[in-house]
Amino acid sequence: MKLLRHRLYLPLNLLLTLSACSSAPISQQGFKSQLAQNGLQPEEVALVMEPLFDGAAPFFYRADAAMSPASTMKLLTSTVALSRLGADWRGSTRLLLDKDDYAALQQHKTQTSFRLTQPLYLQAGADADLNYAELSALLSQLRAQGVSELNAIVLDRSRFLPTRSDVGAVDFDDAPKARYNHRPDALYLGQSQQILKLSSDQQKVQAMLLPYWPLLQLDLSGVTLNNSPCEQTDLTSIQAQLVMVSSQLQLQLRGSFARNCVQQQSFELIDRDQTLLLTLLQQWQQLGGTIRDNLSDSAGNHQPGFGHRGKGATKTKQHCCQAKHQTQRLPSREKATPLLAAFSPTTWLQQGQTPSDAVPVAVHYSRPLGELVRRVNKTSDNALTRLLYLTLGANRAENSTDNNTGNSANKPDSQNSQNNQNSLTTDLAAQEIRAWLAEQQITSEQMVLENGSGLSRQERLSASLLAALLRHNTKAHYGPEFIASLPLAGMDGTLKNRFRAGAAYQKARLKTGTLNNVTALAGYVYDANRRPWIFVAIVNSPKAATAGRTLLDQLVQQLAQYPGKR
Repeated sequence: MKLLRHRLYLPLNLLLTLSACSSAPISQQGFKSQLAQNGLQPEEVALVMEPLFDGAAPFFYRADAAMSPASTMKLLTSTVALSRLGADWRGSTRLLLDKDDYAALQQHKTQTSFRLTQPLYLQAGADADLNYAELSALLSQLRAQGVSELNAIVLDRSRFLPTRSDVGAVDFDDAPKARYNHRPDALYLGQSQQILKLSSDQQKVQAMLLPYWPLLQLDLSGVTLNNSPCEQTDLTSIQAQLVMVSSQLQLQLRGSFARNCVQQQSFELIDRDQTLLLTLLQQWQQLGGTIRDNLSDSAGNHQPGFGHRGKGATKTKQHCCQAKHQTQRLPSREKATPLLAAFSPTTWLQQGQTPSDAVPVAVHYSRPLGELVRRVNKTSDNALTRLLYLTLGANRAENSTDNNTGNSANKPDSQNSQNNQNSLTTDLAAQEIRAWLAEQQITSEQMVLENGSGLSRQERLSASLLAALLRHNTKAHYGPEFIASLPLAGMDGTLKNRFRAGAAYQKARLKTGTLNNVTALAGYVYDANRRPWIFVAIVNSPKAATAGRTLLDQLVQQLAQYPGKR
């Protein structure tokens, strides 16, 4: 097993073996018969089997047809990311101070109670590994340097445009708050997920919420009990609103839950900016720090949280902290005030850009891209793939600024540079991918891009494009990282419970793709003589989940058995 894994990591073109047989693994007539046996129409399938050695013939079927690739699209995004950003690229999260505050802090290093006069800047840089503990560690570094009182915090998400693509977005399906549907922004804090656990008996329901915020009180009076089966309960249907009730922060939950049931789920229950506000406020207070001024409710009473605008903060009409799923407030004797319905001049948490002369005082880096692509391809992480896709667009915009001479795809002229600065980051990402494909002389006429993850009804690729991509990666300097990121048949990732028996076991590295009416596999398969093949198969059919998956598994096993006994 160990030797086989090492062999799969090596550039596949080094494993050349001559074969006396020059036929393809399957004939056109035999393949059409196989389609008919599985009840699939000829126009519903595309297939490429291409040897990475001499002495065998390739097999192509509708290889240039535009197909919905589902998550095999991630192969394209991860490849271009490795090429453009480099396997050692890391996302970052930075805390920065105004230069005057920093200079004053250096003059008072012995103090443990330094008060900032300008905002603290939280600069988001697509840090895929930022979680609540790492954010606390960043604040601890700031506190250890003597800062005790903050004037305001400016959140800088300006790396991507728009800064929050989830606001006003059309839901992909009926579970918009689920983890797989997360639409990332440049601040990837815990992927904006919370863990909600509800447990009930015949009469009442109890809840646990993680992260745990002691200053937050859960109000479950809006959760009713029903008699539906527990296994049919979906916690993502629970709605939440963060409010202030007589100096007490409350999270009011509303919805319906089954009796005698226990369910736990990770999803975006609370709007991501409400989560950030709660986290910053609690963590800074736990470190013994304070934030100047207070949060004023509608009656003029002061509560922890609010301050005034500082340098670098900007007004915005974009909603910050209003939960996407608002419902009617529960009857209460106390007046409930929604918390931070939007960024405004009255909040201590503001949206803006970091001044160019601000000084970094604490930095957190993600793991290198060479490791992150394993999450992309092995576990088919949609949100992380979208984050890398947006990073490609941001990288193109930055290159436009740095290289404003020439007219190549990577060095736009000054007019194009200005256009890129004002373009949507997703548009720039698509431009970057098309430019990369053109440089590799890979045809992209059939390609349609939306978010780079394959979680899309619009995205299209051809099997021949994926095959060309896989061929390129056997020779690329980042080939080992790419190949190692693919699931190993019967062993890990999305193939852990697939191909556990038969000739393909541990002899294939394949990216899976699954959507309604779509199933796909793309990667590398070793035949019976341990020779490497490129394998790409896509089925777009109402029968994709049944007959389509069966067909793909048959084809992989057939290729792994080829050419059989000689």
